[in-house]
Amino acid sequence: MSNILRVTTPMAGNYDNMSQPRADMQNREDPRIQGPVNPNKVVRADARSDSAAEEQNVGLKFQYQSNFEGFISQMKSQGVMTEEFATVFFEQLSNQVKAGMSEGSAQEIAQFLEMIQVEPENMLAFLKEQGDAAIRFQGAFFSLLRQAMNDTKNVELRAGILDFMKRYTDMAEGKHILREIEQTIKELKNGMLQSGREKMEEMEQQLKFGGNAGPGSTQENAALIKGKMLPYLNKYIGGTHDRGSVREGAAFLAALTARYENGDAARVLERFEQLMEYSAMQKYFKGFETQSLLKVLESADFEKTIGKNKWMKGFVSMIQNGMQQGANLEQKQVFRNMMTSILLNESVYMPVLHMMLPMQVNDNLTFAEMWVDPDAGKTSGGNEKERIIQGLVKFDIQDVGFFDLFFVYQDKKVNMQLNYPDSLKDKEKEIRNKVAEALAENGLTGRELFFGSSKDSIAISEAFPQIFERKNSINVKI
Repeated sequence: MSNILRVTTPMAGNYDNMSQPRADMQNREDPRIQGPVNPNKVVRADARSDSAAEEQNVGLKFQYQSNFEGFISQMKSQGVMTEEFATVFFEQLSNQVKAGMSEGSAQEIAQFLEMIQVEPENMLAFLKEQGDAAIRFQGAFFSLLRQAMNDTKNVELRAGILDFMKRYTDMAEGKHILREIEQTIKELKNGMLQSGREKMEEMEQQLKFGGNAGPGSTQENAALIKGKMLPYLNKYIGGTHDRGSVREGAAFLAALTARYENGDAARVLERFEQLMEYSAMQKYFKGFETQSLLKVLESADFEKTIGKNKWMKGFVSMIQNGMQQGANLEQKQVFRNMMTSILLNESVYMPVLHMMLPMQVNDNLTFAEMWVDPDAGKTSGGNEKERIIQGLVKFDIQDVGFFDLFFVYQDKKVNMQLNYPDSLKDKEKEIRNKVAEALAENGLTGRELFFGSSKDSIAISEAFPQIFERKNSINVKI
């Protein structure tokens, strides 16, 4: 008879022990069980294939990388656009060879080249002008504000000064923010259904753009966007269940509106009047009439220079058109890389001054980029003699080649490394003499001067390791 019930003969011995599991069965682990748990001992590592501890390169869909880490990785890969500029302008555009480009783009480039015509004797003034346009918070007013902030230990006053600076920045960028709002509304309409698009157009017509919107006056536009446009967008998104571009555009519009409203001139003035209630502020701004604040801000070096800096607007416009109307995909990618480089160097994580200097000197097109840290190694006492200025300059001269210049300045003494094209190797002695003459003419002494080939370009990470070590970065945590 077959043993269907699988009846077994009991083992000889004490039947009381039959209820206890055998020792060898207790210690044996089933390999099919992933991550066994035994509180009495340390078990083997979890064998699950999705364990990040077992293997780091498991192909996660999401990489948990901070904004700063993303900035660093992009800066290492494409933080310099001097070479890109040479590729576009020297090889393709400077000789007006624009095969495949529209007539309008060619004319725009020609106008840009006229804007950057500079005589050799005016190069220093041109450099100073670009420096003024790159530094917003400069001049006597902001110098006093810095002193008040550095001297006080009052946390509320320091926070108030930073809030005032933010409001001033939003006010100064009011026209730009308004253009961003106008562009965002157009993109929103393109992604909406016909009925929603028509309603948005009705509200858009009530907004004041361009010359109709007074500088620093934001109340009417902000009230319309906050009171009508954003509530309608929320209703539209809920009714259509649109969780794509429309919802993202609405969120971006809300953020832009907050900045636009924050830059209202009345708010800027109100915040400064609150700051003047502190004794530390009265010490430095004694006798200052708060009603004249807006005129003082309008006459700042940055505000005066940025209006004259027409070439920058033409440069950005040219890059935007190049991204859309380039002769081929390769050229479009070059323009795109140039725009990415500009944005990277304007990031809040970039603690050093960045400047671009396109110039046409003696019919030679030159493009230079500068990174300058005016407070490298600055002491707490602020002694001018102990102040160290550190800089990296990359420039490409048409028909000459690419140069790298790294310098450290302290107390009218300069340490410098200049890398020049290999084609100038036989002229190194002449280059040394010219550099020494230029330093002497400006009252500087060359402490250590190194010259070499520009084949190995100086990386930003080598010139300014503090950027990548996050020693003097800006805290932007929310």
